Amino acid sequence: MSFIAAAFLLASVTALTCALPGVFIVLRGQSMLIDAISHAVLPGIVIGVAITGTLHSPVMTAAATAMGLLIVWTSNWLRSRRLVTGDADQGVLFPALFALGVLLMSTVFRGVHVSENTVLAGDLNLMALRSEHVIIDGINYGPAAMWPLVGVFALTAAYIVVFYRVLKVAIFDREFALTAGMPVVAVENGLMVLVALTVVSAFAVAGSILVVALMICPAAVALLFARRLSTAIAATGVVALASALAGFAIAWKLELPTSAAMAALDGVMFVVAALARKIGLEARGRSR
Repeated sequence: MSFIAAAFLLASVTALTCALPGVFIVLRGQSMLIDAISHAVLPGIVIGVAITGTLHSPVMTAAATAMGLLIVWTSNWLRSRRLVTGDADQGVLFPALFALGVLLMSTVFRGVHVSENTVLAGDLNLMALRSEHVIIDGINYGPAAMWPLVGVFALTAAYIVVFYRVLKVAIFDREFALTAGMPVVAVENGLMVLVALTVVSAFAVAGSILVVALMICPAAVALLFARRLSTAIAATGVVALASALAGFAIAWKLELPTSAAMAALDGVMFVVAALARKIGLEARGRSR
């Protein structure tokens, strides 16, 4: 498999996997929680890599996912006890955990091979090199970093299909869903587990910063125009795939980091879509 094919596949899978739960996160008003999770997983990643020596082990994934869930549940606990107001809980928690990860990297686990650049922005191009591919019996199955993302995408898609009704009702009328006896809390917690798992699986490719854009921006663009949840999910996938294709092309042409180009393009697409919607609404208002 050529580098171009591997990089394009990895970019596409990463974009789709990150974007899939994004619709529910945006509609629930928890976009910045993704930023908190993406920073909070660093200590778990450092500890996991120190134990296993790789970014692609189940131990690392479990440790990092647990750290992501820690900030979600601690944040919810602080809010339920009214110990903080607004989103101050995230401002208190995730910088502390991120700083802990940095301290671990520079002291106790100084020998852990986790690049600071990878922590911040990932390294999709590096992950697409042939040395990082899965090759069995001479058959090249593509980048090793791609397959955990494929698994997480399939798991998230299956979860959404099974619990679609509960997720939909809880988004638009959570009190009714609780009154109706739906397992809202359990389903929402399950979704957060999958979100944390997605962030961890995409970490080596998109880092702790760009993964936020890949998860939130496509959904934000789709929700500017979609009027049905199912349509928004489908449109989010289309936007994510388009940004992966165009972002990869731009990065290849200008010799830029692919994941950074994808995230920047996501932002540009949102601005253009928001302006187009505003112009359309104004034109519709004048025609009445």
